[in-house]
Amino acid sequence: MPAKKDVLSAFAGLRPLAAPGKDTNKTKEISRSHKLIVSKSELITITGGKWTTYRKMAMDVVDKAIAMGKLQQKACVTRTTKIHGYTRAVEDGALGVYGADAAGIRQLVGSAPELGRKIHEAYPYIAAEVVWVLRNEMARTVEDVLARRIRILFLDAAAAVELAPAVARIMAAELNQDEQWITNQVEAFSAQARGYLL
Repeated sequence: MPAKKDVLSAFAGLRPLAAPGKDTNKTKEISRSHKLIVSKSELITITGGKWTTYRKMAMDVVDKAIAMGKLQQKACVTRTTKIHGYTRAVEDGALGVYGADAAGIRQLVGSAPELGRKIHEAYPYIAAEVVWVLRNEMARTVEDVLARRIRILFLDAAAAVELAPAVARIMAAELNQDEQWITNQVEAFSAQARGYLL
């Protein structure tokens, strides 16, 4: 991996916050909690909230739909529902982030050993991870893979740009795409990645 002193990627995000009840210019006074809004057409919208309260947010939406008579009354199971990939067996190594899906990625490598090759010399990602997210996580663009699945765009933008052609080739083979698709994907991703480089 590159030296720790280097800035490898820079990005910022926007977070929608539920509007406060009073006028204020201070974001610290705006609640991080979520808010439900029901339109005249009875569309339920949820705004605000945080990743750490997603189960409570979902429960509140379902409870509102039940109260409106749009869903049948049922006991809530969100407190005991395991998220996808849940496993008690915590695994060390690069595939550990996949939880229970790590076994499926290893199975891909077992059936096609060439998928066990690293796709970047400085990082542990392997070709099987790209194939896995295409087949199981609905990734369809190089950006899907490098930003939202492997997430290297946020960790090392230059390495992500270097990876784009190899990832596009793996994807093209899996998705039955041509050279023009590869070129378009690499160009689009590279243009986006420039915004993450200092």
